[in-house]
Amino acid sequence: MKVIAYGTNRQAYFDLFIESCRHHGIEPVLLGWGEPWIGFGKKTGDIRDYAASLPESEIILSVDPFDVIFLCGPDEIEEKFRNSGSKILLGAMKLGKVMQRVYDTEFNKSGKSAPETPHGYNYLNSGTYITTAGFFVKLIDRFISEYGMTPVSMDQEIFTSLYINGRDEIEIDWKCEIFHNLLFSNPLTRKPDMADIRFAGGRIFNYSTGTSPCLLHASGNALMDGIAVSLGYGGDVINPVENNLNFFKKAVFHILQLRKEIAVVIIIFSVLLAGTFFLFEHL
Repeated sequence: MKVIAYGTNRQAYFDLFIESCRHHGIEPVLLGWGEPWIGFGKKTGDIRDYAASLPESEIILSVDPFDVIFLCGPDEIEEKFRNSGSKILLGAMKLGKVMQRVYDTEFNKSGKSAPETPHGYNYLNSGTYITTAGFFVKLIDRFISEYGMTPVSMDQEIFTSLYINGRDEIEIDWKCEIFHNLLFSNPLTRKPDMADIRFAGGRIFNYSTGTSPCLLHASGNALMDGIAVSLGYGGDVINPVENNLNFFKKAVFHILQLRKEIAVVIIIFSVLLAGTFFLFEHL
């Protein structure tokens, strides 16, 4: 199994990611290092090109190297993937009602609701996925030929469309067997949402799904310092690098993705406010 981590420079929890790889005997393949960030389409395309150099049956695991902690070694991950029978398995998220609307606006252009799962982990996250090299190459070739993916395209939007409209090809890890996507419970403090998980035996246990995930992904850019300490890490590796700057960049990116919807909300609010002033003036 090849663990692929795409990143252009050291930031956020990269040091913690590397230390967790060392701890569990994982040697990640770093792609994109030292290059300018172009977009998620280029990231996906570069991973596709690397996968094309591997045997078709080689299992590849793609992760973000800035907000991921491995909780076990590669053997367990590979075994769980093979037992799943999936062609490709992506991380799943549990979202509240507000974040569901934000997600659908930004990523789900199908007009259909995300399929319900037993534990509420209904929403696809493309920051982590596992598949075989051969299937991934063919899949991304379809992204380009059928969906017009460019270097600046949002890969999660295409993955989501395929998942909702063709679940025989795309599956999400709603049991959290391999991936646990961690969001924050408070957007101001970025305190992690620990509602479904507890620490046990040097890793985490999801008592909603009854599983022990293989890696933790802070997909909502939640702070991971305390989690790292609870998992036995210490020293400088638990301190994020340029974390506030990284969070700001991500926030701006998502705001730009939602700019049309935000503009509509501002217009509606302005009209209501103007109407209120008009009424007061004429009372």
